[in-house]
Amino acid sequence: MKLFGLAAKETKVEQDLEFTFEPKKIGKGKQTIFDMSLIQSVYRDYLVTKTGYLVGIIEISGVNLELLNESEQADVFETYNAFLMTTLGDASAEQQQYLDMTIPVDFEEFLLSYKKRYLQEIEKEEPNQARSSLIASYIDDLASKTRTQEMSTKKHLLIVREKIKDKTFTSLNKKVTDLDEKTTQYINRLEDSFDSYDMQAKKLHSNEILAVLKNLINFSGH
Repeated sequence: MKLFGLAAKETKVEQDLEFTFEPKKIGKGKQTIFDMSLIQSVYRDYLVTKTGYLVGIIEISGVNLELLNESEQADVFETYNAFLMTTLGDASAEQQQYLDMTIPVDFEEFLLSYKKRYLQEIEKEEPNQARSSLIASYIDDLASKTRTQEMSTKKHLLIVREKIKDKTFTSLNKKVTDLDEKTTQYINRLEDSFDSYDMQAKKLHSNEILAVLKNLINFSGH
């Protein structure tokens, strides 16, 4: 899909460059998901919305409060409040969104690894039948769990954004630079603030963002 519906070489001065998109009500099955969606496209590991925002997603490993005593839990919340004050503050116009998602566990890498081991085993001059059968049972079990979405995990996401001035690639790329800086600052502050709890944070790349969107629409991921 084209960003903003414009070709990259289009330079018409009379082109309306304002963001005027307004979400519409569902038209009884006559509209596509793209028609109803606020998302225009993915650009350089960020979402571009039809309302004129560049959106980044940071994944956070989280802290297991159940393993902490009351004093340690209180310290976590105080640390979190301090992080909010340094990134938002009383007079800041900045906005953040936190999203906890339940998603299916991805066994793809494990499946590929076991399939490779299985092929290596049966291609030997004297294959071990018991070992190859055991590996095959692991493959069958993981494939079954993948099909039935039997196991799930939690993703903790921080969504940040920047307002794009207008529908030009100059404005878009400027906000990419700004959001790169902002996400880096957020990641550093999070990891520094929660260093004693071994928290890790990272910016999601395009394929990871698409996986998040897919699971938001359909938990099964299909």
